[in-house]
Amino acid sequence: MAIGELLLRATAWSSLLAWAVSEWLRRSSRAPSPGEARARALFTAGGLALLAHSALAFHLRYGWSHEAALRDTARQTEALTGLAFGSGLLVNYAFLALWIVESAWWWRAPATYRRRAPALDVSVRAFFLFMFVNGAVVFAHGPVRVLGALAVITVAWAWYRGAGAEGVHG
Repeated sequence: MAIGELLLRATAWSSLLAWAVSEWLRRSSRAPSPGEARARALFTAGGLALLAHSALAFHLRYGWSHEAALRDTARQTEALTGLAFGSGLLVNYAFLALWIVESAWWWRAPATYRRRAPALDVSVRAFFLFMFVNGAVVFAHGPVRVLGALAVITVAWAWYRGAGAEGVHG
């Protein structure tokens, strides 16, 4: 495997694992605390890994062509679902933008981030889960699909574990 392909995969998996561990810490740490600070740092690192992954994909796979990326996304989606839906690429852009906004908000105003409406928090977390289920399970191949499923199940367990814990950041 070429170094570029290895880096592409490593940044994707680093993003997933950083997110999963940050969610675990977030659900098990009282806020503000060192656990919350570690969760925030890992969450940010995961977003940076996703940014690196996106840049590497555009460079290595698409020659910085948005049109090539749209065509390939449509091809992959059609192979899996029967529908040539290239706009999934735009959903990926939204995911990256949301991750940047979430990280910035959590660093700049952690108290308001912590107190945001539960519906907003759940919606954001659900979108992250949706994206990782698709990227690491649905569109993954071979044994890595199992690893992706384990990471996603770990997050779901962390959410379940933390849902009833009094005083735990929601």
